[in-house]
Amino acid sequence: MSDSVEWFSKMLSVERVQRKKLIREAEGYLDLILVFDDCWSLGQENRNVLAQRAIDCLNKIKSPQGHKPHILFLKGQAARTAQRYQEAVNYLQQSARLDPDNIHTFLALGWCYKRIDRMDLAIEAMESAVVIDNESAIAHYNLACYWALAKQARPAVIHLSYAIDLDSDYRMLIDDESDFDPIRDDQDFLELTQVVV
Repeated sequence: MSDSVEWFSKMLSVERVQRKKLIREAEGYLDLILVFDDCWSLGQENRNVLAQRAIDCLNKIKSPQGHKPHILFLKGQAARTAQRYQEAVNYLQQSARLDPDNIHTFLALGWCYKRIDRMDLAIEAMESAVVIDNESAIAHYNLACYWALAKQARPAVIHLSYAIDLDSDYRMLIDDESDFDPIRDDQDFLELTQVVV
């Protein structure tokens, strides 16, 4: 092997290790945000600092190779945790274009669209999610929530029913889920939610 080929091979190896390290570091910052949220109140200021550190790590990646959709997804998740929802949408849309079969990207997109009052796009994102995985209870549940917020009881009840059929634990969330408030008096909703399990 010539010296230049060997040098180039070593450089690619160093680049690959560096990329992997930066991705893991960014994932670590996001894990910290989520873990602390589950146990204690981290506070938005601290969330913002950790989210920005994650984005800064990912911005250092010079050559993403096949990792670009994941990197964009992580940037979107970081912006989402910092409550920069439009920025998150921009990253997540790019990720979805590059990896249209990643249900997690569409779940995150729907979540962000809801928070920027774009129920039409939140519904569209969740419809994409259920096309990707029609057995995803969380996708059906979120779609039910978004249809309810759009005051469309029929599709909300249909997807809520799917979610409960796939995972009966979702039934326990209904009473405390404010997203269903706009349709709580709908007859189909009442029939579904009053069924004895």
